Amino acid sequence: MKKIYLLCFLISTQVLCAQKMETDFGKYKDGKRWRITNDGVMGGLSNGDFRFTDDGVVFEGNISLENNGGFSSYKSNFSKRDLSSYKKVIIRYRSKKYAMGFTLEMDRRWFVPYYKANLPSTKWKWVEVEIPFSDFVRYNIGRKRPGKITQKELKEILRIGFISNEKKAGEFKIEIDYIKFK
Repeated sequence: MKKIYLLCFLISTQVLCAQKMETDFGKYKDGKRWRITNDGVMGGLSNGDFRFTDDGVVFEGNISLENNGGFSSYKSNFSKRDLSSYKKVIIRYRSKKYAMGFTLEMDRRWFVPYYKANLPSTKWKWVEVEIPFSDFVRYNIGRKRPGKITQKELKEILRIGFISNEKKAGEFKIEIDYIKFK
């Protein structure tokens, strides 16, 4: 009988862990397996890096427009996330000098459309923003496209992340405490 209870406990724990739709960079230091992608993949000269603090993760760098550059990103590993039962994302962050974007991607290929929401600069004051999925804008190769995210697409999210959101040269800095889906 003890084996059955243990098996049920293990299965329920795995189900709860698999359904966790929160990333806490401060408390749990989630995001260690996230990666930086700069415009150098296409010849650009921008740079970005990340480091953990007591409160979260700091993603910062410098955007260069040289050699058709203009972006730096900090993104999760590829892993299927079914967000179709959620209505919004909640992000606690602070930033300065630059608006950032929060992305939802459905494909591993960089040229396939994705969705992005704007995270304006907070002048380095902590804010918690709630962004309904209906506010996400469709993008393809950095350009706005028509269309809103569908339930089918929300079932197929493969990666989430942050990206510089302004096509201007200069420094950027954002510290993220957590991301929650509700």
